[in-house]
Amino acid sequence: MILSMTHPHPYIHMRRLRRSDLLRDLVAETHLSPAHFVAPLFVRRGENLRRPILSLPGQFQLSPDLALDQLSEMAARGLKAYILFGVVDADDKDEVGGHAHDPDNAVCTTLRLARDAGISMLAITDLCYCEYTSHGHCGPLNNPLDETVPRPRLSGRRGEKRRLPTAPAFKSGQITVDNQATIELLAKQAVLHAQAGADIIAPSGMMDHAVGAIRQGLDAAGFNDKVILSYAVKYASSFYGPFREATGTTPQFGDRRSYQMDFRRGSREAIREAMLDVQEGADIVMVKPGLAYLDILRCVSDAVPVPCAAYQVSGEYAMLKAAAAAGAIDEKQCVMEIMHAFRRAGASFILTYYAMQMIDWLSE
Repeated sequence: MILSMTHPHPYIHMRRLRRSDLLRDLVAETHLSPAHFVAPLFVRRGENLRRPILSLPGQFQLSPDLALDQLSEMAARGLKAYILFGVVDADDKDEVGGHAHDPDNAVCTTLRLARDAGISMLAITDLCYCEYTSHGHCGPLNNPLDETVPRPRLSGRRGEKRRLPTAPAFKSGQITVDNQATIELLAKQAVLHAQAGADIIAPSGMMDHAVGAIRQGLDAAGFNDKVILSYAVKYASSFYGPFREATGTTPQFGDRRSYQMDFRRGSREAIREAMLDVQEGADIVMVKPGLAYLDILRCVSDAVPVPCAAYQVSGEYAMLKAAAAAGAIDEKQCVMEIMHAFRRAGASFILTYYAMQMIDWLSE
């Protein structure tokens, strides 16, 4: 046989393994199953309460009783895990987020209901204070500019009122979240969640040494079996907009760039953040947002000796929903492609508002 000069290797045909569905399935390297998805759930005080979140089509704020119904349906359809976010009435907010320590708040109530009902799903709780503080930041503030005003107390449902700092002062770093005070409170909040029935505690505030404080607090309270899923690599991102509307967590002044990561930095900082949390006791680390940070997810998942998760955040979900509603994309195919990208980049599992739809699509 004379080999063609234009095709020097005539026996190599890359398309052979793409010829049919059966062949493509046979050699697929990335797979999806219900165990790969975690469903976010927004809960708030009340009864028989179901409020649609306009910026997140198909998502709702639920009272604990209706959240239990939703969890029962999720479990029946094969979903394995959920994460709770508390939505707090304005009257329950103060400068230190004291309502987070109320054992009868919406998150703790929902946990107890799910535990008592025997819901066979992993219960994850978001651990932060942005939902509970009147200023919308992720912990009590350190205000060196106003020493004449009493500092807030670090316990109880209400902190003493004080003058809110101005945006320029916050952005300059003169006023920011008090790291030490916050991690002490996070340990207290984590124990409360564990007592109510949480399986996994997920600190999301990007406070230095939060994981170590939480691990020590949980262990001291007899909860050394509780898993810590750290939002170890969380960027100051514009993709969080719909979530902040859903939870009422938009900062009243300033922004979160003094504690969340700068997207202009590379993977070395991300790996360092993740490794520090692992050293302090994190059992799983997470990269957030997801799609715009697949390069970071790949590097972190390769570097850490623990599982790595990804969060497909509210802005990513809302954009896909808007594009689908406009007829610009095939929603199912686009979402499937993205979920495989997360898994291909190293995500052991994915937090996504598409969790229930993914279960339906995978069952088809």
